[in-house]
Amino acid sequence: MTKYYRPVQRQPKPRSRRVIACLGWTTALIWVLVALVAAYLFALRPALSRMVGEQAVQRLEVDGVLDGEGALPTLVAALPAGEMRISEQEINAYLLARADLLTPIEQATVRLVSGGLEVDMRAFGLTGTARMGVALQNGRVIALNPRLDGPLGRLVSLGDLLTPIEQRLNELLEAQGRRVTDLRIEPGELIVTITDT
Repeated sequence: MTKYYRPVQRQPKPRSRRVIACLGWTTALIWVLVALVAAYLFALRPALSRMVGEQAVQRLEVDGVLDGEGALPTLVAALPAGEMRISEQEINAYLLARADLLTPIEQATVRLVSGGLEVDMRAFGLTGTARMGVALQNGRVIALNPRLDGPLGRLVSLGDLLTPIEQRLNELLEAQGRRVTDLRIEPGELIVTITDT
């Protein structure tokens, strides 16, 4: 005699409340992380970058010399009228001599390449390479397409960092009656033409 067994249909187990709760918390955690990353990229990173740029301007304004003149005002005042050629070696020697003014930048090496400049730097224990062009716009010196690659670029936005420095440089030129009429970069050389207004 043959026995026939009826196949047992198993009912799917309803998901436990614990699994559903865990899934809900995981989803909430992911959204919180997305919100934190967005807040960092669109609010905190630009604010931090501007703050570092503003602090750099303050250090360059009064660098501890006895007459109260800082490196930036002194540098602008010392620019002679006419065409001036500055080599990348001269720029790097100047940066090395004033390394204490560059804090939080621990190290910076400038390379002048055709149409722009590259700066290998180390700050906050991170490294990066800054790349940008320079130009004149309405008589003002501006940075073109500034970007910072590498781990340091994830922490700091170069465009936001340069804004206060660029603004102060142009204010000093105007206050001292100086005007940049030509500005270009060739391999190894920065060429600037200054006129007194």
